Amino acid sequence: MTHSPTTPPMNADVIIVGCGPSGMAAAVELATAGCSVLVMDMQPAPGGQIFRNLEANTRGRNPGSKSVLAALGPSYRAGVALIERFRACKGIDYRSQTTVWEVRPDGTVGWLRGMEAGYVRAPCVLLAHGAMERPAPFPGWTLPGVMTAGAVQTLLKAGNLKPSGNIVLAGTGPLLLLLATQLCHLGVKPALIGRTDNFSHSLKAMRHLRGGGLSPVIKGVGWLARLKAKGVRTVSGLTHLAAEGARKVEAVSFAAGGRRERLPCDLLIVHDGIVPAIDIPNGAGLALQWDQTNASWRPHTTTDGLATPALPPELEPDHCAIRITGDARRIGGADAAMAHGRLAAQAILAEQGKGSGITPQHRKAVRKALSVRPFLDTAFPPGLSASLPDDATIVCRCEELSAGTLRAKIHAGFNNMDALRGETRCGMGPCQGRNCMVSAARLIMEAHNTSGPVPPTFRGRPPIRPLPLGALASLTGLDPRATELLTLEDKPEHDQEDKAHDPAE
Repeated sequence: MTHSPTTPPMNADVIIVGCGPSGMAAAVELATAGCSVLVMDMQPAPGGQIFRNLEANTRGRNPGSKSVLAALGPSYRAGVALIERFRACKGIDYRSQTTVWEVRPDGTVGWLRGMEAGYVRAPCVLLAHGAMERPAPFPGWTLPGVMTAGAVQTLLKAGNLKPSGNIVLAGTGPLLLLLATQLCHLGVKPALIGRTDNFSHSLKAMRHLRGGGLSPVIKGVGWLARLKAKGVRTVSGLTHLAAEGARKVEAVSFAAGGRRERLPCDLLIVHDGIVPAIDIPNGAGLALQWDQTNASWRPHTTTDGLATPALPPELEPDHCAIRITGDARRIGGADAAMAHGRLAAQAILAEQGKGSGITPQHRKAVRKALSVRPFLDTAFPPGLSASLPDDATIVCRCEELSAGTLRAKIHAGFNNMDALRGETRCGMGPCQGRNCMVSAARLIMEAHNTSGPVPPTFRGRPPIRPLPLGALASLTGLDPRATELLTLEDKPEHDQEDKAHDPAE
């Protein structure tokens, strides 16, 4: 069968971006119902961040696997069954070490593996690319020796590496306490855990406690008890965190309990909560909305994950082929991600005429898994990022732009996101704004009115991840229609009123 050059063939019934809990759960559900599923993921093995390298660790392939597996606990090992089911499904075309650098609302996905790149298409694309740690600029955060909790966990899971020396953990959230407990299990006792949350936050959170959310709370109490038994010093209400040092972090200073303190430090581990990764939805031209509680953007979707395009009329497809699931849609952890992955899969099956659709059991499973979120959001509010950085603090790491530089440009009239980016290159580095976009928006809000509307994000454009020119020159599966000249204004005038989509609508 031949295809018209203007009608590219479909490569699968569904393309899934991401192979964590939600992506695997959805893939298994879809393949079991007879769909052809193409799963693309940047990592070498299935699991995502939560179940990273689980297969290798359970098989004891590395010398330290046994001790790391014991330290990571039953929640980590719980992913074995899901990975086995995923591997056993014959209808899944799993492509590891594959980077997605473009997604279009019509179901077109740009991929890169090594020096090979191209496009694939499907009637439905399910984004299950997960979350990221909330960036929190503070003095010294760019020094070597300052790492996020997620990065340390990656080294534990993927490399069986554990830190040494004077270790300080600072920030908020369950992951910070979990990591501290895991380090103690490995014989690494932190010098300090500095929590930005305090007892009053926990007290306020108690009114949100529900029966379905008791299990995570009990786990957290257990972590605190083990840390206390190990003699790990903990302070709460931490503010004014700063990392000090010439070529690397040598000390950490902070305020807590009404006094300033300075400690020697070889490794500062920070964590300020988890937020959805919006780089792919933003690059795809999908609508985003501001989550005031978590001080971040998240995709605007229906309850079953269907996304909403926010492109100009001439670029919008007749039908949006993109759905979003798991932590990429709403932070909830592994159980919630798997539950919503199955729910989204059922919505896709119904849309393609291959299933009966979402059942009350699917909705109940998602509600139960998410029932703890109001408690966690209240008990662990943003801390390190609660206040805006001072003028000397770097905000854009890629371009080494300080908050003071950005404030000066904003006051000079570059007071919308794209104008600020065009003038300063903020958000134009390798991270494409992942680390600086929220801070830049908040600086604009500060200049206008802190209670005013949140500015739209930087306008997303492909490639959302680095793409070698050699791979670009030899793209496969290129849609001839993509060669048509359809562009958006690149650098708007700084005094032009921003007409972009309001994510709060």
